[in-house]
Amino acid sequence: MGIVAGLDSSSAFTHIVVCDTDSGAVLREGYAAHPVEAKAAEVDPQAWLLSLGEAASGGLLEGVQAIGVSAQQHGLVPLDQQGNLVRPALLGNDRRAQVAAADLVDGLGGRQAWAEAVGAV
Repeated sequence: MGIVAGLDSSSAFTHIVVCDTDSGAVLREGYAAHPVEAKAAEVDPQAWLLSLGEAASGGLLEGVQAIGVSAQQHGLVPLDQQGNLVRPALLGNDRRAQVAAADLVDGLGGRQAWAEAVGAV
């Protein structure tokens, strides 16, 4: 029997499911919410590590032979040259730069010109 885990780290929680590869049966699960405020656009990345530790506690990953990981998209964790956190992470729901981004695209001559300038086409 093989044992694998699926780990999902979203902007709101960490969820781990441990399964038997032969039967597909769920053997055990772990879950922990991230301590973030509703509609928050920033978070201390340490919250993700704390949530992972809580979700995986109690020997949840014991005997696991492989882990598949999925995670939130469109987040930014700014680090300095030594790998130290510079500021809180920005989440995908942060819309503060929309006007500035639109101004940059317009300044390059519109969407098509921008796409060509950055090599997106």
